[in-house]
Amino acid sequence: MDIHVQQTPNPDTLKFVLDLELVQNGSIEFKSSLDANGYPFVQKIFGLEGVELVFLGSNFISIKKQSSLEWEQLLEKVKDSIKNNFPADFKTIILKKIDNKNQDEVFKRIEEVLELKIRPAVAMDGGNISLKSFVDGVAEVELQGSCAGCPSSTLTLKQGVERMLVHYVPEVKSVRAVSL
Repeated sequence: MDIHVQQTPNPDTLKFVLDLELVQNGSIEFKSSLDANGYPFVQKIFGLEGVELVFLGSNFISIKKQSSLEWEQLLEKVKDSIKNNFPADFKTIILKKIDNKNQDEVFKRIEEVLELKIRPAVAMDGGNISLKSFVDGVAEVELQGSCAGCPSSTLTLKQGVERMLVHYVPEVKSVRAVSL
């Protein structure tokens, strides 16, 4: 298995790009070994000292470490864990598309802008952005993967995401990050 390691804007997170599709129609974020129930290879990654978060994207795994550790202490262990514990019979995880029939028209337009214009760029940095609510002109989003806790996330949120959403969806007045 080929694993290509890429830096992300978050110094505590690296992106491990694989030569296969992991997740279709979205991404999955695990904040603990308990969250990874049913994914033994992810639980093994959490077994490494210092791993705080594991995020599965289309063809990559983003891993966030404790800021007190250096990547040189953890990098080879993570790569070995992925290589040695990844299931040989792995099948792509297919997530159901979000049914937004019950959402209002503005919510749908915000989701469309996120999907077409913002998520591809965020995924390149090893993360995701998920729309949680839209109330009184404020779009609340959750930053996931390498974006969660990234030092530049506030700037990205205000200068990138908010600016683009306000431009394409005039009902949006601001964007706020929430953590769940």
